[in-house]
Amino acid sequence: MKRFLTLITLLAFENVALAQEQPPAAQQAQAQEQAQKQAESTEEAQTDQVVELELDPAVFDNALEDFYAKSYADAAKGFYAFIRTANATDERFEWAQYFLAECFKGLGLTHAAVQYYYLVAKTRSRPEILPMALERLEEISRTRPFDENLVFEDLLYDSEFGFLPEQLSNWVQYVQGYYDYRNDFIEWGNRHFDQVKTDSPYFLKALYVKGVYALKKRKDDEALALFDSIVHADVDKDGTDIFAQDAKNQAHLAMARLLYDMQEWKKALDEYNAVKQIDLSFNQAQLLLEKAWTQYHLGEYRKAMGLLHALRAPSYSRFFLPDAFTLRGIIFKQLCHFIPAKRSVREFRSTFGRPLQDLRRRVPLENIRVVARGATQDGGIARRTELLRALEKEGELIDKYDSDWSDVELDKHLRRLYELELREQARLWRIDFKVASDASGLELLESEEQMNLLDYEVGLDIFKRLKAEEARLGAEKPLVIPYDSENVYYEFDTEFWNDELHSYEFFVNSRCFEATSAGGTAK
Repeated sequence: MKRFLTLITLLAFENVALAQEQPPAAQQAQAQEQAQKQAESTEEAQTDQVVELELDPAVFDNALEDFYAKSYADAAKGFYAFIRTANATDERFEWAQYFLAECFKGLGLTHAAVQYYYLVAKTRSRPEILPMALERLEEISRTRPFDENLVFEDLLYDSEFGFLPEQLSNWVQYVQGYYDYRNDFIEWGNRHFDQVKTDSPYFLKALYVKGVYALKKRKDDEALALFDSIVHADVDKDGTDIFAQDAKNQAHLAMARLLYDMQEWKKALDEYNAVKQIDLSFNQAQLLLEKAWTQYHLGEYRKAMGLLHALRAPSYSRFFLPDAFTLRGIIFKQLCHFIPAKRSVREFRSTFGRPLQDLRRRVPLENIRVVARGATQDGGIARRTELLRALEKEGELIDKYDSDWSDVELDKHLRRLYELELREQARLWRIDFKVASDASGLELLESEEQMNLLDYEVGLDIFKRLKAEEARLGAEKPLVIPYDSENVYYEFDTEFWNDELHSYEFFVNSRCFEATSAGGTAK
């Protein structure tokens, strides 16, 4: 748990991409190179034409009728045939690209839709279509895995779009400021952030970027003030905007972790308790573990054990959290429950014994399932892993329509599009995985060291000598269930309920003896 400040720094900086070893110029050059590769891949897939077609004057109108009839497969075929045969100067050309993207979106081919929205927004030859394409991209960026390099770096960063509706302007200014901070162009980043309206969720995200940057510069007080301004901002007061709520959750977590590192346990717990459960993700499991450590430092062992027990719920049990075994064993040792403490050590070794053997045998980390799962459950690599899975799933959908699209080779075009993207994302994933898997393997080895030390200390405590006439059993803290309370208390019946996971208490008493003397009692 002493590593939580490092964790917040690493996790936040991975999301905001500030902790980079390369100089800013090299970072920007590398980002531009990756974005250029993405653009070239898109153009290569767009120009992969073999069959020559003649322009049918009615094909656009027929495709439009199919589109409004929600016959997206037929409409996509028509729009693609038009794009392949029409001149790029045709006033309907960009409309055909936009409607083709809409068809792909309706068919569940999100990546293909992103590629064509990108083409419309990048070309910008018809200003009336630009806001609609950007609006779709903004929506996808909040709800679906997508190619961040293509949309953020190649399309939005360093681009001027002129007048945009307020929501889109907020998004564009935030992304541009975000990447300026990434490249250490702080003054330029602040100029973009200053143009984000204060009632927008992107205003909260801009403040979060500033807070993380202050944290990076070791300005803890400034960081706390920025995070506090996020949670008290007049944005989404009714709590209905999940996007804004997520930004406030991140701010509460950042404050809690920073206060924890300052050993302000009570204040840290208040911030942890302010985080609202949005889903059953790894971040929520990590939250339970961090709250358990905080309760432990406050001496609330029953509440800490209840939170650890919640991590055994099926929704969370699959996550890589070796620290949970360590904390459980420590609490049992503190309360002199030596056999349960030994069981915690054995459970750890049973769960992670094989992966630890593989680590010592130098098995490639991608072949060690536990390490690979730990490396890909959070941060940028988690988003890239999700994107790869989505690309594979969407690629399988193409087979559903190949007989309808084969005469215009739309199926071939899409397979090429997805093949290029899968290849590029897999290359970037391997780069990310090298760093993340090293950290995951090191965390597991450090946890094993802690468990070995705990096992040794429990063995010493079991055989600790204490004279009978100088000892008495410590006073037990009784389990109190109020007769009249606004809360209802239930005995756990092995069934987990999501809304109860943060309120479990584990009934356990201390079995430790207290050494006594004539002068009083010393624990």
